[in-house]
Amino acid sequence: MHIAVFDDNIADRKQMERLLRRQSDRYQKEGKEHFYIDLYGNIQALMRFPQLYDIIFIDMAEPESEDSRYRNGIDVARILFEAGGIKNVVMCSGKHDYKVLAKEEGLYDKLLFLEKAIKVKDLEAMLTECETRLGDPVPTLELRGEKETFYATQDDIVCAEMIGEHQLTVYFTEGRQLDVITDIYNLYEQCEIFDSICPISQNALINVHHIKSEGFGWVLMDNDRKIKVAFAYRGNIKEIRRRLAAKAKAEEQKK
Repeated sequence: MHIAVFDDNIADRKQMERLLRRQSDRYQKEGKEHFYIDLYGNIQALMRFPQLYDIIFIDMAEPESEDSRYRNGIDVARILFEAGGIKNVVMCSGKHDYKVLAKEEGLYDKLLFLEKAIKVKDLEAMLTECETRLGDPVPTLELRGEKETFYATQDDIVCAEMIGEHQLTVYFTEGRQLDVITDIYNLYEQCEIFDSICPISQNALINVHHIKSEGFGWVLMDNDRKIKVAFAYRGNIKEIRRRLAAKAKAEEQKK
């Protein structure tokens, strides 16, 4: 298991490393996977390839500088989720109450939480929870642009539209977008891991979860992009909604 520890307090960083190495020794004795642990005190270094890590532990007590946009660990968590492809992010609350801050920023459901000083039993329980989540990973799509690569979950994608021959723009939540060399057919094939994506013409596809309103021959997405729905594709949205409703009903019956 690959684990990153980001903490601007070097003593806390080293203490977490010691706790994790003891847990790694225990895991190995039980025949489980060894821990590969990297320590970070610098945001730029962490962001080189955060998708490598199965778990990222975060605490940032002080801003990097007076004019820094990184005020605390929640700001670090936000840019990780913007990068995409992130598995488990654990906020370690010391100076800051990350549960409160996460609720204020709308990130609470994406995060896990530990209280400092970290107790062994709490760390063991957290590692078990992360293992469980890794066993049922959220489907993620890798999309490569000319200069950037996005790792998107289903809910991240709002829509996509062709902007030229073999080139389209994918629009994501939070106003992000990425130009990709491909076409709608190939992108739709890549999106088969998701269940709410549907093509609405030869030049566009949408995520039905992000429809704001719709009318005859058009849909308005929640990023305020209004997109034409081709006549031959007019039944696709209804069919996707039918499948989603059937899936939700089946899952409810299992409970």
